[in-house]
Amino acid sequence: MGLPLVNQFLAQGYALVRILSALKIKPSTYYNWRHWQPSRQEKRRESLKPYILDVWKTFKFYGYRRIAAYSQQTDGPKVSGYMTLKLMRELGIKSRMQKRYRKPKTVVTVDQKPNLIRHLHDLSGVWQTDITYIQLTNHRWVYLATVLDPEKRKVLGIGL
Repeated sequence: MGLPLVNQFLAQGYALVRILSALKIKPSTYYNWRHWQPSRQEKRRESLKPYILDVWKTFKFYGYRRIAAYSQQTDGPKVSGYMTLKLMRELGIKSRMQKRYRKPKTVVTVDQKPNLIRHLHDLSGVWQTDITYIQLTNHRWVYLATVLDPEKRKVLGIGL
C-alpha cells in the first residue's frame, strides 16, 4: 500500500532512504516491487480471462466443467476444469443454472392401510388421530398426539 507513495515522494524531491525509513519499508521490498514482472503462468491466466468471460457471456448456463469441455472441443485455448473454476471465481462469475431440488424419498417397509375416510359422505362420529415426533434442542424427543374432528375441521384435543 505504501509503495506507490514512494514514487510520489521521490517526485517531490525527497531522498529514497528517508522515504523508506519513514514508511518502514525495506529497500529490497521496494526494488522487488519496482522491477516486478509477471510470471509466464500469470500472463497465461490473464490471457485466459477474456476467453472464459466471452464463453460465459455466450453460454450463461455453462458452469466451469462445461466451459472447460467447450475449450477442449474448440480451436480456442485449452483450459483445465480447475483452472476454469479458479478464473471464474476471480472474475466473479458463476453459472446461472440452479441445481434442482430433489424431494427426499421415503422408504416404507410396512404396507399402507387404505384410506377408509376418503370415500365416506357422512363424517359425523368420525375422529382422526395423529402422533408426531418432535426433536427438542437438547436432542430429546417429545410425542405430540392430536385428535381432529374432520366434520367441524377442529382439533378436539392435544396431548404431549
